[in-house]
Order: sequence, then C-alpha cells, then structure tokens
Amino acid sequence: MTEKMTYTKALETVISAGEGIYSAEVIEKLSALKASLEKRATSKSTKPTKAQREAAEFTESVFAALTEEPVRCGQLAETMGVSAQKVSAALSKLVKAGRVVKTEGEKKVSMFAVAVAE
Repeated sequence: MTEKMTYTKALETVISAGEGIYSAEVIEKLSALKASLEKRATSKSTKPTKAQREAAEFTESVFAALTEEPVRCGQLAETMGVSAQKVSAALSKLVKAGRVVKTEGEKKVSMFAVAVAE
C-alpha cells in the first residue's frame, strides 16, 4: 500500500529532484513553503471552537431536561423554547452516544428518554 501524498511530501519530492534543475532561489522558496506547511500541521489546535462548545452545552441541557419517561422531540423543544430541529440534532448525538434511548410511540412518533443502566 502506498503512502498518502501530502503537500509536504510533494514539495519534498520536487525539492530533492529539482536541485541542479531549479535556481537556488526557487529551492529556497519551496523549502520555506514546506516548513510553513509543517509548522501549520503541528500547531493545529485541538481546542473546540466557540460554536462547538455552545453545541456541546446545548446537548447537555437537552439531556438534563430528559427523564426516564419518554417524550417527543417537539414537546421537549416547546418546553425549552427552541426549535425542534435544534433539539433533534442534540437528541441524535445523545442517542449515538448511548445516553438516550429512542423508541417508537403511537402513530410511529419517535420518543426519547434517558437510557437506564441495567
């Protein structure tokens, strides 16, 4: 299996193959560009953005509003005073994480409740 070609690896290849072909100035510029890419790759922040923090906080507030008694997404949204779409997105994350269970109520309406540890 071949390694994935990155911009850094591509520049490395051009720099090593280009010595003697390109001027020293071109090689210098390509080397500086490669160093810049390497620096950016190592300095990427793993800190969540403001929007990610707010979304996580909202998801936790949705979880806190749930009980063991199943409730519809729309009911929860109305109680919280936000859109059903926003609550639905948070509920999807919670279901995926196994913290909330999704069941089917009357007329095939999705119901959500806190997952109870057995």
